[in-house]
Amino acid sequence: MIKHLVELTVSNARAEQFYDFMINPTDERYSAWWPGEHLQFHIVKRGDENHLGDIVFMDEYLGTGRRLTFFAVVVTANRPFEITWRMKKAGLRLPAYVTLGLKDTPEGVHVRHELRIGYSGFGRILDPFISLYFTKSFRDALEEHCLAEWPKLAEAIETAAA
Repeated sequence: MIKHLVELTVSNARAEQFYDFMINPTDERYSAWWPGEHLQFHIVKRGDENHLGDIVFMDEYLGTGRRLTFFAVVVTANRPFEITWRMKKAGLRLPAYVTLGLKDTPEGVHVRHELRIGYSGFGRILDPFISLYFTKSFRDALEEHCLAEWPKLAEAIETAAA
């Protein structure tokens, strides 16, 4: 299994604010968060009242030349601490998960953004093929994107509240 982890603390923000924004996305708010970089993020099909089972669509750029587009299903919704999305393609659930962990601290909200791709057990033999897509330059672009986007979310939430 391939794991990519980015952690940072964002001042002037709370876990509940980030959770609410991410669990109930709209294209309008998502593109306002980072214009030109964030294109679409919305619920395609609703799950239960806690958003478990929601199917979402996300489309964004990771810097220049990289675009990340996927459907995903919410498989963990633990307000306000954790959301996990499992990526889908052609109706099939893929071995790819994005987990957003949130924790309030005296300095702000601690964000833990983890991407896990691949299989455990026997399926691990397929991981080298996944590495052909998830290259070092892709990982670097994702890390740079994450480090920039979460402080921008705090600013977007503050601007929307004003």
